[in-house]
Amino acid sequence: MKEVKRILKEIISSIYPNKCVCCGEILDESSYICNNCNNSVERVNLDDVCLACGHENDECACKYNIFRFNSLVCAFKNTGLAKSAYYSYKFGKKQHYAEFFANEICNTINKCYSNINFNIICAVPSFQKFGYDHSGYIAKSVSKKLGLPFTDKLLSCVKKRKKQHKSTINERLHNVDGKYCANYRADNMNVLLIDDIKTTGATLDECAKVLLFAGADNVYCATALCASADKNINALRR
Repeated sequence: MKEVKRILKEIISSIYPNKCVCCGEILDESSYICNNCNNSVERVNLDDVCLACGHENDECACKYNIFRFNSLVCAFKNTGLAKSAYYSYKFGKKQHYAEFFANEICNTINKCYSNINFNIICAVPSFQKFGYDHSGYIAKSVSKKLGLPFTDKLLSCVKKRKKQHKSTINERLHNVDGKYCANYRADNMNVLLIDDIKTTGATLDECAKVLLFAGADNVYCATALCASADKNINALRR
């Protein structure tokens, strides 16, 4: 049986070889990204990051926001190779890329949240109940890698609003109001909340509010990408 599985794996690999998520270079099965792209991709500098808003300290947006989640960490900046790879995953529906982003998020969590004992992992839910759950796929992979329980039942998206990436900053803040609900209690839990991209933080904050109302003790967030704070800060100043 093991020999049959090995042969099938080799056949599949020859037809669909493992490729770098950024440039498409063929890699061995244990890798997600080639050395050149790994050295070029723009990760968030976790040694110089504000854990309250997720931005590097020179872009800290805490002066302009009050968040209800405890902390936020992000793996990549929303630019260049990381942005291109994520958009291929999200809009090109390359589901196998979820493993790469989950692995990077886990590295970020292990570095920044090493002293936190999480009870459960959940993702920001999509309104499309039977659609492509890009955040959910990553959250499931993160839960397996960290050995923590995952649930897609705790939070639900109850309102379909204008898409966030097409909204202005002020619209983003209003779009998420009342959009999510908790389906059961989360009493005394430390919740790890996963999303794809942190822009204003409005979506994560609204989900954190719902989880806290449902009894959670703390909500810690982690995302694959983090958009530059400069544009958001300038919009809020006006």
